[in-house]
Formats: sequence, C-alpha cells, structure tokens
Amino acid sequence: MRNPITRISLEEETKDRWLISYADLMTLLLALFIVMYAANDKKRAAEIAESFDGQTISGKGILPGAKTLETSEKNAPLNLLKNPILIEKTTIRKTKRGVVVSLSEAGFFASGNAVIDKKAGDIIALVAKSIRNDDSLIRIEGHTDSAPISTAQYSSNWELSTARASSVLRKLIELGIKPKRLSAAGYGGFQPIAKNETPAGRAQNRRVDIVILKPQNSPKVIHKHSDK
Repeated sequence: MRNPITRISLEEETKDRWLISYADLMTLLLALFIVMYAANDKKRAAEIAESFDGQTISGKGILPGAKTLETSEKNAPLNLLKNPILIEKTTIRKTKRGVVVSLSEAGFFASGNAVIDKKAGDIIALVAKSIRNDDSLIRIEGHTDSAPISTAQYSSNWELSTARASSVLRKLIELGIKPKRLSAAGYGGFQPIAKNETPAGRAQNRRVDIVILKPQNSPKVIHKHSDK
C-alpha cells in the first residue's frame, strides 16, 4: 500500500513544476526588453559596440548581429558595418587603439607593388564615405610578411609597406578626407597578425590597415615652438 504522505508530496511537486517554466519565460522576456531598449538608444548601441574590444567584427569572423548595429551619420566605426561590401571585402577589428580596417594585399595590390587598382579604389571609396563626416584622426599603416624583398623600385619591405600606406593615404585625400586627419607609417614585416611559417599566415600579414583612432590615442602636442 502506497504511503499517503509520499503521494501528497509527489502531487505538490507536480503542481509546482510550472513555476520553473514561468521563471524561464520571465528571464527570456527580461533579456528581450533589455536588447530592445539598447537597440533604440544610439548611445547604448555604441557602448555595446565598444564591448567587442580586440575582436574581429567583419571579414572572416563576423560577430552575430554586427550588421544590425544602430548607426549614425557621424559615427564612423558603426557606419563601416552598414555596408555589406566592406564586410565582405575587408576585415574590421575593434582594438584598444580604435577600429582597424584591414586591406589585404590580395585584391588591393599586385605582388611587390604599391599601385592601387580600380576595383581596390572602389572599396577604399566606400571606406572614405563611411569616415568622411567623422572627426577622428586616421592612421594608415602598411605591413608585409617576413620574406625579404629587393627590387629596382623597393629595396626592402620597409619601403614597400610605406609606399602602400602612402598610396592609400593619397587615395583618401582624393576622396575628400581632410589631410590634417591623416598620417602614414610603414612597418615592414615586424608587426604580423599571423604566423609567417604558412602561406595563409603570410597572406594575412601582407596588408594595409586603416586605423580610426580613438580620441585618447590621437597624437598630442607636447611642446609648441614660439617665435617670441
């Protein structure tokens, strides 16, 4: 014969199991409302974007929802994610310095050359359109792999990387970016983002980075000469 106390306990446990599903539903609804609130607040959306420091948000590693972030006319980092062509053709990363748009050698430059072809120019034009109305400073950085180079035009990777950065800088000026916002540098093969031991790694290292600097990373005047 079944113990009546045991039967009552089982019945009470069965009756209260709906509370678990109810609690799960309330949790999901709360999360939904939080996301909806953030999506309606441009400032909050920007803060959400800031939380992705150090991560790739387009190119080979698209973060979920990256294309749906709220954008504004003067927010260059978020505007970059508004264009599906940029997301497909470039790699965009959030770093401590700012947003980095990487243009790989493949598709932008011929091997050992710093001339930008027309198709590559069209992509750079989309970048320029996204950052034109922003006030942030922009640093163009050229990079190569570690394989030595010596040609009639470029005697080392330093010259090649610097020439490519300068080519992109000149293109951005042609496209309406104010020169005072721009600077260029060449790093040769000394700042790789992948291992140079494999062809795929070397291909990733051959790039030009367009860095949209955060305000705190913008150059500051330490001393200004006075004629007095």
